[in-house]
Amino acid sequence: MVQKTGNNKIILIQGSLNPNSKTAVILDEVVIILKEKNITYEVIDLRKLKLEFCNGRDLKDYNEDLQNAYKLMESANGYIIGMPVYCYSVSGVLKNFLDITCSAMENKVTGIVCNAGGVMSYLASADLMKILSYEVHALTVQPTVYAYGNDFKDGQIANEKVLHKARTMVERLMDIVKHN
Repeated sequence: MVQKTGNNKIILIQGSLNPNSKTAVILDEVVIILKEKNITYEVIDLRKLKLEFCNGRDLKDYNEDLQNAYKLMESANGYIIGMPVYCYSVSGVLKNFLDITCSAMENKVTGIVCNAGGVMSYLASADLMKILSYEVHALTVQPTVYAYGNDFKDGQIANEKVLHKARTMVERLMDIVKHN
């Protein structure tokens, strides 16, 4: 999925493998916001990649999907990461993907979209913030967009507060991207 306009490119990383991912539903809403603002973006959906386990080898030793994802991430000015919460933390598949590709994100800006099963899991996004801060020196913008089961109805976001936070997060992300 590609929208080509402007000079700044945002990469969205959809970090859930669930075929009916609510994280993907939220990122679809973020795509609508990006289109409205004529922001160039591309989506890396982990459900569509041939993923391999990270074991510390060189990037060149991973498959073509992961090497292409890395190149795409290198070309970005900023990121929006869709993070499903599993066991009050970052999903294993997202963490594994970031372990392989995160050096492409060094010193760039990132927004976080977080989805969980319950209302009390919002602090799990702090794990991702720590990973981004300490590992790649990425700046994360606020607000973190958080949604859980009750925020959805019929496969769509039903809570306007979630959509408002998504708009605010995109605006803040782009303010920083445009000034870097």
